[in-house]
Amino acid sequence: MQPDVNEIEKLVKRLDNSGLAEYVRLSRNTGKILWLNFLSGIARGLGFTVGTAVVLAVVYKIVSRLISMNIPYLTEVLLEFASMVKGVK
Repeated sequence: MQPDVNEIEKLVKRLDNSGLAEYVRLSRNTGKILWLNFLSGIARGLGFTVGTAVVLAVVYKIVSRLISMNIPYLTEVLLEFASMVKGVK
């Protein structure tokens, strides 16, 4: 049984759209792979740093608001924790 010409054309289009040729071209160029990995590492590191800064700023704001509310036991615990972080007893 011979495959239908339409099926073969669909298969060729799928392979062409999959980007397999570009991947093979890229895999032969070691310098470009190294450069792309370097850039992606910088982007990940920068994203991690910015994300950590945002999370720490939000935590700082929440803790400072909780301290300013002067809730009896919670304020004492948070102030004790803050002094431990600062390294001052």
